[in-house]
Amino acid sequence: MTDIAAIIADRSNRWMQAWVEQDRATLEDSLASDFALIVSANPTQLFPRDRWLATCDVYLCSSFAYRDVAVRELAGGLAVMSSIADQQASLNGVDRSGAFFLTDVWRLEGDGQWRVCARYSSHPEPYGASAKAIGELGS
Repeated sequence: MTDIAAIIADRSNRWMQAWVEQDRATLEDSLASDFALIVSANPTQLFPRDRWLATCDVYLCSSFAYRDVAVRELAGGLAVMSSIADQQASLNGVDRSGAFFLTDVWRLEGDGQWRVCARYSSHPEPYGASAKAIGELGS
């Protein structure tokens, strides 16, 4: 794992642990000022930073874990992390537990800290003939 990949993985874990613990200071420090969440259920609607932070008061998570993490540095100061995330959570009492495919865009900010500026969230594709065919392209 490269130094940048290790830093991004650590920052990501701290960000999501802060969500579980309702640690507002760490949540705020993890997000760039222009952060936006985009979810597959409504891909044209952006959830900006302030709205995402406000949602944390009613979108409660009791456990969160990344797996299948890949970090790719795109350019100096810009990296993308993809992962599958397993969570136990509810939004206003509605169960939101399960696996999510996440793509996070991280940027090195002027103060020397990496912050996430965008998260794209969807459900992972189940393994089947289609996923197998795509996987065979890489062989």
